[in-house]
Amino acid sequence: MTKTFLTTLMLSVLSVVAQPAISQHDGPHSNGDKKPSLKKMMRALDADGDGLISYGEFQLLDKRRGADRWDHADSDGDGNISRAEMETQLHAHLDAVTAKAEARFTETDMNNDGFVTPEERKQVAFEMLDTNEDGYLSPEELTQAQKHHRPPRD
Repeated sequence: MTKTFLTTLMLSVLSVVAQPAISQHDGPHSNGDKKPSLKKMMRALDADGDGLISYGEFQLLDKRRGADRWDHADSDGDGNISRAEMETQLHAHLDAVTAKAEARFTETDMNNDGFVTPEERKQVAFEMLDTNEDGYLSPEELTQAQKHHRPPRD
């Protein structure tokens, strides 16, 4: 249990620290809302062109996507994230995820019996897709749902 908790904490810190550098949008590899390709990231960071990124070449830029997460986690503004700040950030994230999951469960448990059945899941999913509420799924509704729920591309 402790090992899992510590792993989760460390992954949270890494996501706050590393993801902004990877998904930076202000450099030469900017391409809208998509993550940069590996080739573009390498070109942007590999200053000597040797195909490797040394510690000296690696940069965390201030104007990056996710900088606000670092600033938010650094609640005392000292430029560092303490263990207490990390734990506060993690607990806030877990509380938000838990609240969202509980709301989804409550919404899907249509008869309020404390169980979500396959039929309830099907009904809730169908109703979410049937945006015009006509009792049928049109090609347009399916296309819209596909666009809305498409996983990000690398």
